[in-house]
Amino acid sequence: MKKFLSVILVLTMMVAMLSGCGKQEAAQTEATTAPAATVEGTLEELLNRVIEERPVEFMGGVTTLDLADTSEDGQWILKNSTGLDSADRITEAAVYEPMIGSIAFSMVMVRVAPGESTKTVAEAMKSGVDPRKWICVEADDMLVAGYADVVMLIMVSTSSNMTAQSFVDAFQKVVGGEPEFVI
Repeated sequence: MKKFLSVILVLTMMVAMLSGCGKQEAAQTEATTAPAATVEGTLEELLNRVIEERPVEFMGGVTTLDLADTSEDGQWILKNSTGLDSADRITEAAVYEPMIGSIAFSMVMVRVAPGESTKTVAEAMKSGVDPRKWICVEADDMLVAGYADVVMLIMVSTSSNMTAQSFVDAFQKVVGGEPEFVI
């Protein structure tokens, strides 16, 4: 009887240890997919600071997107600006674009929601955005960079003496660290 109870006790301890390891592994997986930290400041502030670091030769401005606008127009603006089909995985979005003219330039930042993968959001942005969204011009240089909970998508026309990499470099200076990824 004592041997039987000892075996039951050992088996119970093994099951408890194995289930604890599974929970730890799941927590580690979630930690690698979710943003670990947040970048200080609003996205409008961050966009303006990137432009201060890497000035442009046109009049531009920041537009903060209304993520609560689920109307057809609101969803079109979200898709056209960010490449995302919905705002489910982000908490904030802003875009810096030329005020007038047909200049192929768009720099958009989104703040990724807690528990969401920054890189997955970035990949969705890159695959969903249209580099020919302007009349008569096209962006032929596009990069998406992520740092902490912020993703920046930059697309430019290289005919305007700008490169997407120069804006990624400015983004790095503004956030104070090397991007976790650039795609």
